Amino acid sequence: MLPRFDYSVSVPVSVDAAFLAFQDLNRLLHRGIYDEALFVEGKPWEVGSRLRYVVVKPVKTTISAVVNAVSPPRAITLLNHALGVTAEQHVTFGPDLEGGTRVRMTLECVGESTEQPESVIQEAVTFLVKDALDTVVTHCNQRRSPSASRD
Repeated sequence: MLPRFDYSVSVPVSVDAAFLAFQDLNRLLHRGIYDEALFVEGKPWEVGSRLRYVVVKPVKTTISAVVNAVSPPRAITLLNHALGVTAEQHVTFGPDLEGGTRVRMTLECVGESTEQPESVIQEAVTFLVKDALDTVVTHCNQRRSPSASRD
């Protein structure tokens, strides 16, 4: 049985800015991890809209996702499916004690892959969860780069 995945980051921007950074799917592209990350049905980031992520690393697969809930700028819930596993993904955004925003992602997985061993799935999910939030950090830092480079 796959464990619960939990990862969080702090970003030096407002909750609103962090929420928008997470919604920018372009942050995932052009790095050799995703070939595609796009909405295939419905209006972006509305309940019921569907996304497709074509992953090339760490495991080649296509993730189908549906937006289950959106509470701007505090939370997004998605239901993801790939490799025989379904994962409920919760992303929350809240003030950080140091003045920025804490972004937290949790994934609850159910199902068993017939395509990959559980250890491979666990490693892939861990990698993709961390990458999803680490790219938010990079995105937010790039937007702040003129003031950040004055150190």
